[in-house]
Amino acid sequence: MYRVSLVMIARNEARCIERCLVSVKDHVDEIVVVDTGSTDETVQICKKFTSHVSHFTWSDDFSAARNFSLALASGDWNVVMDADEWLIEGFDHLRALKSMKPDFVGAIRQQSTFGEGTNLRKSSTKISRILPRGVAYGGRIHEQPIHAMAVRHSPVVFAHDGYEVESNILKKGRNETILRVELQSRPDDAYFNYQLGKDLLVQKRFPEALVYLERALQNASLQVGWRHDLVIRLVFVYKMEKMFDTALDLIAREEDHFLTSPDFYFACGDLLLEMSIALPEQALMLMPMIENSFLTCRRIGERPDLAGTVHGVGSFLAAHNLYAFYSSIGASDKADHFLQLSLSEKH
Repeated sequence: MYRVSLVMIARNEARCIERCLVSVKDHVDEIVVVDTGSTDETVQICKKFTSHVSHFTWSDDFSAARNFSLALASGDWNVVMDADEWLIEGFDHLRALKSMKPDFVGAIRQQSTFGEGTNLRKSSTKISRILPRGVAYGGRIHEQPIHAMAVRHSPVVFAHDGYEVESNILKKGRNETILRVELQSRPDDAYFNYQLGKDLLVQKRFPEALVYLERALQNASLQVGWRHDLVIRLVFVYKMEKMFDTALDLIAREEDHFLTSPDFYFACGDLLLEMSIALPEQALMLMPMIENSFLTCRRIGERPDLAGTVHGVGSFLAAHNLYAFYSSIGASDKADHFLQLSLSEKH
């Protein structure tokens, strides 16, 4: 039998850390928490669940903190979680790790909510979080486990609310500072340019975000999973900056890589809608292209396996946009059809 440890770093997470620990405590053999400088009730809450609560002096280096926490764990398997996550699927799989040889890395699905109020949406991405003992992290931020093992997809799903507006405000500035430090030593690194571009995009600093997202695309290979999210974010920024021709050129270059992505065609339809508003003289020509984009989303359907995919772009969100589209051209029967689909698929 192999032992399974939950390993976590945390700071000022009293809002959510109990939810996390309650969700996973019955499915692991030990819980190891390293606090990096909390001033709230985080430590006291953790001590209700484990005696393995340690402290680490924060040094603007997530890998250093994570590797310190991993070194304290006694398990053969380390399940790495953040305090703003909680386990919602794959309970049996975590328990089954006790009979699995730790010779592979397990990828979980992180299901994130973002936005606020009635505009909350969900996105999914795969992350390597089930690690054999001895695997450590590299990178000051958006750290990645360094290994040469096979990666297996698991049925484990972590819900995550750290991208919601209120939570994001607390992180504003911290990530940007660390990412800029990373880029000082490797300015053309595609991954860190992508991450800084994302961070600036969340802050709605579109011209600055564009610089880093474009640099990321220039240096990113076709094989990296996050390229999907990168291209869609670039289309969005071009739309916000009214750079329509540049966006259309990007879409033409990238479409063959994303023929089965509802997110890609949703971004296309969104761009074309914005173009029809900004350039009314082209609206008639754009109408069939807008319609086809959102119909293609629905033909493809949901793709939760794609990095950064938004839940609904292959179903109710595309249906809602088709409802709005058909309403705008007076096609009331089609509009009503897609309104009903949108309402039924959302719930």
